[in-house]
Amino acid sequence: MGSLSPELSRLIDAHRAAYQKFEATDENDDAFLSASRTEDLARYDVTMRPCVNDAEFIEKLRYLMNIECSLWGEPEFLTQFGSIAVAVREYFDQYPSNPH
Repeated sequence: MGSLSPELSRLIDAHRAAYQKFEATDENDDAFLSASRTEDLARYDVTMRPCVNDAEFIEKLRYLMNIECSLWGEPEFLTQFGSIAVAVREYFDQYPSNPH
């Protein structure tokens, strides 16, 4: 990944750890729901973290796209990959365009 702010790097590292735990947990294990929820919340934290510039935003989208593809496979429906849509909305809200 390119240059990321320390905060976004920390959140991505936390998500990676949560994702690895989720992937290592058997679906029949009692801990599966907890691992799934922890991964989901960590992904949400990455999604909602404001970006310092366009380059960081693109790197965050690249990371989220890779995670979503790992979780769900390649996108086939418009309702998939919600974390990416939310990240885009948050970024556009952070940096609204000039209407002129």
